[in-house]
Amino acid sequence: MPAYTVLLRCLSAALTAALIASPNSQAATPQAGSPDFSHIQALMQQAVDAVPLSGATLLLAKDETEVLALYFGTHTPSTRLSIASASKWLSAATVASLVDSGELDWNTTLGSLLPNAPVDKRPITLRQLFSHTSGIPARDLGCLRDQSISLAQCAEQILAAPLIAAPGTCFSYGGNSMQVAGRMAELASGLSWDALFRTRIAQPLGLSDTDYAVGSTSPGYVDVPNPHIGGGARSSARDLIRIAQLYLQDGRYEGVQVLQPATVDFMRDDQTGGAPYINNPDPRSYGYGIGTWRNRLDGQGAIFEASSAGAGGTWPWLDTHAGVAGVFFVDSSLVSVQPYVRRLTPAVRTALGENAPLFSDGIEGAAMRQGCG
Repeated sequence: MPAYTVLLRCLSAALTAALIASPNSQAATPQAGSPDFSHIQALMQQAVDAVPLSGATLLLAKDETEVLALYFGTHTPSTRLSIASASKWLSAATVASLVDSGELDWNTTLGSLLPNAPVDKRPITLRQLFSHTSGIPARDLGCLRDQSISLAQCAEQILAAPLIAAPGTCFSYGGNSMQVAGRMAELASGLSWDALFRTRIAQPLGLSDTDYAVGSTSPGYVDVPNPHIGGGARSSARDLIRIAQLYLQDGRYEGVQVLQPATVDFMRDDQTGGAPYINNPDPRSYGYGIGTWRNRLDGQGAIFEASSAGAGGTWPWLDTHAGVAGVFFVDSSLVSVQPYVRRLTPAVRTALGENAPLFSDGIEGAAMRQGCG
């Protein structure tokens, strides 16, 4: 297997140690006062060897500082991949910026911006579209990846399909509803989705590797006529960690308040209203916010771990108790890497000295339930 590089930055000082090692060598001995990430390195190596993975990246950031960077195999800091449903964090932030500016509200109805939409869909709200509770079918209706049409045309095609449930009554995870929300954002702002994302999110965060041109090999930012809002971004780990930090730090990044704290807090709240699910790839979750899974709760039922994993295995997450944002970055399959990531996130907590128990398995009745329809 190719060599990997580890960059370890001390949390409390400017101490930085660099290790270049073969996969069979032992992890670097931690410096005094710095976290011991040797178990994290071992877990990552297990995933690389067992899946197997031609390349992998793990980034961790705490208190606005990168504390760990691991690159395995073919990966470098500039590696750019399709991130599938990790795109939802990017898109949710973009729409949230319009809520902050007053151009949209979470309760803005579809009919207020698309008055010619089918009558049964006009009451659907922006909140329902971004929490998978709109009743719009989850299955791919054929236009999400079609770059021969516009976002407006794709939204129109989606809205022509029959609802699978009354708005607000069922949770069904998919990309169609977010595509419609993206069109609402274009209409509310007067900008294309690409222009909106660039100005509201990419530029303030300094994202140099991220756009919605999945499948393209062209460098730089590539505009597309029909961006796949819920799953069509390509990005790098170094860009994704900034998005994770944005959510962890209540909408702030490097001293700039990109999103309002109350908005981010609302986005992390369960927006499903306890609705049972039809289609749910993560039934162990504790509801769904605005574009984000609620993975773990504390003893009071408050969220402390959230994520938005993609089908290829890329997995950005945040842990509010440990104060850490992380990105597990690969191009594989979610089912293959999921067992390793589920061990990785609590291991990160331990390495950072976060000893609070994981209460989520003991919150009776908090997990999502099946049985809609």
